[in-house]
Parts: sequence; C-alpha cells; structure tokens
Amino acid sequence: MKNKIKIITIILSAVTLISVAAFSVSASAFEYTVKNVTDMQKHIAGIIVLSEEKQKEYDFNNDGKINISDTTYLQKLIAQNSIQETTQPITEATEPTTIIYPSSLELNKTSLTLGIGEKYTFVKDTDIPEFPFVFTSSNSKIATVDSNGTVTAVSCGTVTITCSTGNGLKASCNVTVGEMAQSITLNKTNLTLGVGEEFDLNSYISENTFAYFRWYSSSNSDVASVAKSGGLVTAKKQGTATITCKLYNGLTATCQVTVKAAPSSVSLSVSNKTLKVGENFTISENTNTGSYAYGFTWISSNKNVATVTKSVSNKAVISPRMQGTATITIKTYNGKTATCKITVKGSAVKCLDVSDWQYSIDFNKVKADGYDYVIIRAGYGRETYQKDVRFEENYKKAKAAGLKVGAYWFSYAMSPSEATAEANACLYCLGNKDFDLPIYYDMEYAPAITSLSVSTYTKMATNFCSAIEKAGYKAGVYASASVFGYPLDYDTISSKYSIWNAEWNSSSTVKCDIWQYTSNGEVNGINTRVDMNYIYNLNICE
Repeated sequence: MKNKIKIITIILSAVTLISVAAFSVSASAFEYTVKNVTDMQKHIAGIIVLSEEKQKEYDFNNDGKINISDTTYLQKLIAQNSIQETTQPITEATEPTTIIYPSSLELNKTSLTLGIGEKYTFVKDTDIPEFPFVFTSSNSKIATVDSNGTVTAVSCGTVTITCSTGNGLKASCNVTVGEMAQSITLNKTNLTLGVGEEFDLNSYISENTFAYFRWYSSSNSDVASVAKSGGLVTAKKQGTATITCKLYNGLTATCQVTVKAAPSSVSLSVSNKTLKVGENFTISENTNTGSYAYGFTWISSNKNVATVTKSVSNKAVISPRMQGTATITIKTYNGKTATCKITVKGSAVKCLDVSDWQYSIDFNKVKADGYDYVIIRAGYGRETYQKDVRFEENYKKAKAAGLKVGAYWFSYAMSPSEATAEANACLYCLGNKDFDLPIYYDMEYAPAITSLSVSTYTKMATNFCSAIEKAGYKAGVYASASVFGYPLDYDTISSKYSIWNAEWNSSSTVKCDIWQYTSNGEVNGINTRVDMNYIYNLNICE
C-alpha cells in the first residue's frame, strides 16, 4: 500500500456522502499518496509554494484556495482507496470517517545547541507516529528543518523549530547555533588501565565554539571498548588501543590506552604511622608486578581523627584532624584492599591569642612566622562599651593576612543572669562578623572561681555558650586545668562545647581542643610577649 494513515470504522451515512459530494470529483482522475497531503500541508504552512497547476488540482472544493478542508478530503479519499484495495468495494452509500489526528506530541529536545554545519534529527513522542507531521523553522537563515525533522545549523543565532499537525497540536525546540569548533582535546592522551577497569574520557573544545556531536571509537574493541556517546572506556584484555573522538566536521583527538593485568594484591608504603594534628602525610600504593589499577578508593575509618584525599599517581594525603586513631584503607576497582593504622598524638598547628595588650600587630609577619590561627579578645564584662579597643583593627588585619580567626570574651560575671548579659554584650561587639574558630568564654575571674558553686559556675558557662550558639557561632570555654576540675563541671561543658585549656606545663592534663601552653611567647610581628597555643582538634574550625 502507498499510505499508512490510520482510519476508524466505516460509517454508513447519507449525510457523510452529501458532505463529500460537495467537493470536486476530479480527484478520481489522479493517483494520490500521503506525500500529496504533506505537500498541501507544507503549502498551507508557507514552507513551500505549489505551482498554479497543483494549486488548482488540490482545490477540491473549488473555493479558490487550498485549506484544511481540501487536505481532509484527500485524506478521506486515500483512506477510501486503501479500504477498497484491502477489504471490499465501497458503495455510494459508504464513506470512511475523518483521519484520526494525534492527541499528544512531544519532541525529545526542548533546547539544543549546534555548531554551524551540524545536523540533528528530532525524535517525536506521539500516539500516532506515522502521522504526516509538519516541521517549520522560525528563521531558516539560522537553521532549516526538513519534513523528517532533521535540523541543519546554518548561521549563528537562535531559532525555534516547531512540529505541528493540521488540528493545532504543536511541540517546539529552541535551537542555538554557534561557531563550529575548530579544535578538540581529551582529558587524557595516554592512559593505563587494569583489565575490567573503566575510565570516562572527556572532550574539550575551544571557548565560544560549539559541537553537539562527539563520537568515540576504538581501534581495537577487544582490548578497550568505548561508548560511542560519552566516552566511557572499558579495558577488556591486555594490549593497546587508540581511542578517537571525532566531531561532525571531521576533527579528531586521540588517547593511547594500555591495558595491563588486573591486580591480585595491593600494598601501602607504610602499615603504621604516628602523626601530629596538622602534620599531613603522603601515602602511596603498589600492586603486584605486571598489574595496574588507575583508580583507587581511599577510606578513613574515622574522619574526625584523620581524613584521606587522593592525589596524583595513585597516592593519597592523610590529614590528621584530632588526637586518636584511624584506619586508612585503600581499595582497588576489583576489590583488593590494604590498610594503614594512623595514630594522632600532639599537634603541629600553632595558634596565638591576642588583645590590646599586644598593641599594634603586623599579622603578615605573624603569618610568615608559621601561624595560621589567632583568637582575638572582643571585650569583657556586661557593657558594650567594654569592647577591646583593638578588636576591630586586629580582626581586619588578621583576616587580610589570611589567618583563621576566633574570639574570646573575658568574664566578670557572678551569676548566670550576668553571664547571659555578657553574652549579649559580646554578640553586639562581634557585629555579625565571620569567624573560623569558636567564640570562647574566658572564665578566670578569681572572685567567681573562689566563691561560686559548681552548679552556678557551670550554669554561667552554659548560659553564655547557649546564647552564642543561638546567634550562629560555635562556642567554647576557656579556663585553667584546675578550674575545669572545680568549680566547672568539665563533663557537662565538654559534652556540649569546645574546651580551651590554659596549663603552662610540658603537656595538657585536660583533654581539650586547644592547649595554651605559655604566656611568654615571642612571635615575629608582635613586640610584646604573647600567649601561645596548639590546636588539638581541627574539627572546631570552619
């Protein structure tokens, strides 16, 4: 048969017969197919202009123009002829009903970017796929489209491609056309994989150019196959293969792939290592001789103690965060593993705390002297005018020099309500600034320490810290080791807030996040003695 138009059941109706009789019967002198209907629809849509002879031929109702009534009549005639060929003769009292139009229509793309010269064919999602849809372009100087839905990028600009039917059903795609890429590179030019391993090749073109199509192929798919779209390479067996990525205009880029045996074992450069907080260590792997694995998964059993980050050449950087132990595990793509136990003791992370007692500070020199952290006094007491006179200056200079900054507030409070008032004064002076370290409550006021109960003094600490946290900051308590024993309830405070311990001995006897080990430090950029600290827990830092 010459057409594939769907029809519904034949209706014996004199009314229908009269309707068809209103058209010229000259159509019976010609042999028509679906293509003739499509030409009429294109003429109506303005895509083509039929010759005068054809316009007269297709003007079945003799009203001087081609319209939907004419196309409907011809569709009926074709359907009628189809039935006559495949079933039984049609009598004068019978006539097929109107062709069923699609009730749904979508294109597989609603937006598309092409380089000049590229072609793309749309796929229609509809309930009647064989219907003679009409494709149109809003600007054929930018992109043309043919009856099959193949769009061709012509010049730079944007255009709307529309697919429609005679009953008003439409679907469209916005097409952007840009300069076609004149070069292409891959993220790897040489690659080694183990058998069974996968690698995703990525392609790159020059800036402000376009290329929708990037087809991948392999010179030896038995060694290394590649997905035509996307560039996913799969190592199949030992050997070599060339992976090629090709653009629509013929430009190419290649990657030489070498496939080795899959690893049967893997080992690490060390199996045990003791490090300090902040003392990074690079660990490397080895697989059995003759094997290879490009990709590894690195895992830390306790990321609070130590994190692990993959670097280059199948190595990883272990970053100790706080004191404790963690197991670092490496896993190959085919499931082979090895481990290293990391023990973190002590700290290499130096921190200063300063106030107006240090006068003017050159924080660039401080930074150059190896200090990356500083805790600045914001003020003291319950009044906002008790702000440290150098707080704003110290904060601004420290941030500008690249230091990570925290703050502390010296307490003179003698009750929980006064501690809340001090928190409010502190927050006022902080002025919504950004901080990398917690805001600490400095609880070393002797009259309070010697006269208040454990419950009262601990409540003061929690009142202050709670108010600080509600404002969006991390909070902590500063005190000496003896005060954390009495009158502060250490367990209550440490379970909720950061601990900053002042203990000027050879080591801290209190488990803490920061240890202040001396008040007699000397640092380049500061002309006075200064408090010096080690950070034992980098997890308190933002």
